[in-house]
Amino acid sequence: MAIHKGAVLLKFCAIFILTLFAFEGKAHAQVSGSITLVSDYFYRGISLSDGQPAPQLNLVYDNPDGWYAGAFGSKVRANSKSSDGEQILLYSGFSRRLNSGVVWEAGATGSLFPKATDLNYGEIFTGVMVDNLSARIYYSPNYIGLDAKTLYLEANADYALHERIDLFSHIGWLTYPDAKPGQVINNRFDARIGLGANFASWKLQLAYGISRQRRAYSPGKYQSPVRDSLVFSASYLF
Repeated sequence: MAIHKGAVLLKFCAIFILTLFAFEGKAHAQVSGSITLVSDYFYRGISLSDGQPAPQLNLVYDNPDGWYAGAFGSKVRANSKSSDGEQILLYSGFSRRLNSGVVWEAGATGSLFPKATDLNYGEIFTGVMVDNLSARIYYSPNYIGLDAKTLYLEANADYALHERIDLFSHIGWLTYPDAKPGQVINNRFDARIGLGANFASWKLQLAYGISRQRRAYSPGKYQSPVRDSLVFSASYLF
């Protein structure tokens, strides 16, 4: 059942993104993107590139009515014994600014691993944003192919130190409400803080991320260890 629900989310994201692009010419929409090279694909407290550099591509479609959709791609490596692969992340959602100034949003994501399809998973999310502060909660019926339901809560903040320099931070909490003993951890905490520099169409970032878990686990094919990481990234925006 969990795998079926994940497949439904993946199909929903793909169909919704194609629908939005089909109507692009009927509204003054905006398409933007970025090409990035990261020293380590550090994601929710674990490395999806086994501590190795990874190239990434992101495309975003914004509709003036509040709908948005996008696609993200990255090189990945599940563990030191596996070969390089790819991750394709499709996402779509809707955002609305309330009279109070708070921005509310909701949407869905679908993550595909063509060379390791048992890692495919989908999520739905909702969140709020006020000025430079944001928070989201995600739900997945089958997180990274582990056949386990998850909730992920995150909070993010940005602060401009200078016209071209900003300070950013992130705190996340991943919990497995239906975890089986010995299969996955009960909870994982991750945090990140860093500096970003903007130069015309380029964005450079240096961040230090930490991750803490309650106990070790044996997730089978997915063996990336939980660890701290210093990550540098360079992005070209278009």
